[in-house]
Amino acid sequence: MDSGRVAHYVQRWLKTGAFAMRRLWMSLPKLIRFMLVHIANGMVIGCSFLLVLIWFDVAGLAGLLESDTSGLATFLLFFQTALTFGAVSMGVAVMHLGED
Repeated sequence: MDSGRVAHYVQRWLKTGAFAMRRLWMSLPKLIRFMLVHIANGMVIGCSFLLVLIWFDVAGLAGLLESDTSGLATFLLFFQTALTFGAVSMGVAVMHLGED
């Protein structure tokens, strides 16, 4: 998919209202929708996993994050965890495409 088509989808996404979002979502290519859904699922699972680790203070993680006043450590931890889990989830989904 070339950058012109991507820009076209982004422009359409920004101009539409709430009622047209489903139509726009369905106009995306099937493979792109497949990948976005699986990336989002992995990111949610990753952030949930990290919240459980912080809640139960595994390895003193909550204390370490409390001592950071800027919040940068928390942001980076959530970002990297979400990115990792999202990529793994998408990779597993793609590898299972050919299986029945």
